[in-house]
This record gives sequence, C-alpha cells and structure tokens, in this order.
Amino acid sequence: MRLNKTLAITLSLAIASYTLLFAFIYTNNIGDVLTLLTRSESFGYVSLALLTRISSVTFHALTFFILLRAVERVRLSEVVKVTYVSVFAELIVPLGGVTEVVKFALLTRNPSMSASKTLLGITSHRLITTLTMLAFLLLSVVGLHMPVSRALVLIVPAAALILINSLLFLMPRSKALESLVNKLYRKLGKDTSIRLREEYVVDFTSLTKRYNYVLLATLLSVLERLSNVAHGYALALLVGLKLSLWQLIIGFDTIYMIIWLLPIVTPGNVGIYELTQTGILSLVGVSKGMAALLSVLTRVFIMLGEYPLFLAAAVSFGLSVKNLSKLVKDWSKGSSNP
Repeated sequence: MRLNKTLAITLSLAIASYTLLFAFIYTNNIGDVLTLLTRSESFGYVSLALLTRISSVTFHALTFFILLRAVERVRLSEVVKVTYVSVFAELIVPLGGVTEVVKFALLTRNPSMSASKTLLGITSHRLITTLTMLAFLLLSVVGLHMPVSRALVLIVPAAALILINSLLFLMPRSKALESLVNKLYRKLGKDTSIRLREEYVVDFTSLTKRYNYVLLATLLSVLERLSNVAHGYALALLVGLKLSLWQLIIGFDTIYMIIWLLPIVTPGNVGIYELTQTGILSLVGVSKGMAALLSVLTRVFIMLGEYPLFLAAAVSFGLSVKNLSKLVKDWSKGSSNP
C-alpha cells in the first residue's frame, strides 16, 4: 500500500509538471517550432543531440572507471555497464542515492572487488564531478556578468553539494560506516567481516599518490561537461535559438548540481528535471516557452539515446526491473534496521 501511494504521488507530480511545461510551450507559436523540428536541416542537429547524450553518460562512466582503476584492476566493460545500470535504477526506484547503492552492490558481487575500493571510487567520482561542475559554473557566472542575487541561487547549492561530497569522501574512514557495511553484507547473506576503516585509509592514501589517474579522471569529467554543453547547443539550434556558451553551461550542466539537492524525487526525475531546467534557463534569459520546450526535448533525447544503453546493460547482467527493485530494497532495509 505504501509503495502504491508513493507511486501515485510521484506520477501526479510528473503529470502536473508536464501540464505546466506544455502550457509554457504553447505560449510560443507552436507551428513555427514544429516547422523547425521537421525541416531537413534538422537531421544533423538531431544526430549531434543523440551523440552528445550518449557521450555524456559514457564519459561519466569512464571517469568512474579511471578512479577505480587507480586502486584496483577492474574491467572497463564491467564498470561502464554498472554505471549505465545504476543510472537506469533511478527510473525504477525514486530514491536519492540509489545510483551509489546499485554501483556498490553490483561491483562488490565480484569477490575480487573490495568494499573499501568500491566506496573510494564512488565518493571520489562524486567529488571530482561536482568540482568540475563548479569550475564551469563560476566561469559562466563571470561570463554572463550575473547579478550577485542570481549567482547565489546557483552557487549556494553547488557549494553545499561540494561540502556533502567532500564529507562522503572522508566518511568511510569512520567506524560507524564499517559497522553499517558489514551489516548490509550480512543482510545479503555474505558471512564476512570487513575491516573497512583500515582498508579505506590505505586505499585513500594510494589514490592521493596516483596523480596521473586523478588528472585523467578530471579531464574525462571536463569532457562530460563539454558533452552536456554540446547537447544543449544542438537542441538550441534545433529550435532556431542561439545561446551563449555560458547560458548552455548553466542550463545543461549546472542543472545537475541543483537536481542532486532537490528533496522531491520522481522516477528518473521525470517532470522535476524539466521544471528545474525550465527555471534555470529562464534565469539566464531564455523565454519560459523556449526553456520548457528545450527541457522536454532533453527528456526525449535521454529516452532515445540513453535508455536503450541502460536496458542493454541491465540485460547483460541478467537484471530485470524486479531484480533491481529488490536489490535496492534489501540494501535500504539493511541500512535502516538496527
């Protein structure tokens, strides 16, 4: 009953969000917009939009791989598939942190992959991703000569996320988390005792000495940022809109820092993502109608470009919607039960 109630609430939020978005879209001349989308010249922009959606999530996975590879011998194909599946899990289980739970659970199914190294990869990935996002955001704020009041709307959540991810990066060295991980392992039937705190300190020290891996991961994270920007550029051209580099960064990359801090979650952030992106694009000078249209198009290309990859990765692991839901449910119960 509780699950059905939660699902009904999230679906209602998504429907209400899309109703509002389409109301914004229809404030424009919808006929002109449809003409732009269906013209023959749009094929190149559509192709670029699909390519950049796929490249963005793939660069995200490659960054994670390099950080794991710095402390453990892992296979590239496995880490990329795990990353795809973890993002796909957001569509099935609307809970904050579900991607990290799925990454940890799937990677540590391999006996050779330790809990401490997996956690180090996850937390360092989050930290590097948000640091590169913040760097791009600050450049955009300066480039747009944004008033302080508007800049703070973006910078304060970004700074909060950096702080959270910095704490997560350091937290596995605590005794409390070691006890939690062992409890979760027992919940999944693994009769083991992990000395997570001691292992994490060793792995943490090892990573800080692997400057080449950290630099490469940072470069890949920057390429992910640029892929998001290029995606926004393709969508803007698709609807006949010219946006500056700084507007594209904030509207199509900085948005993820805001989304990660939102207390309201729907499956895949459907509706919530679009409303947030509409608001952010409006903040940097895009009309509400065009901003809403761009946000809906973003969702369309996520569905066309990313979802098939996610499904293929899940199938390769032998996972179904039911399996993923049970996986997250087991870990959630393990973390909440004393």
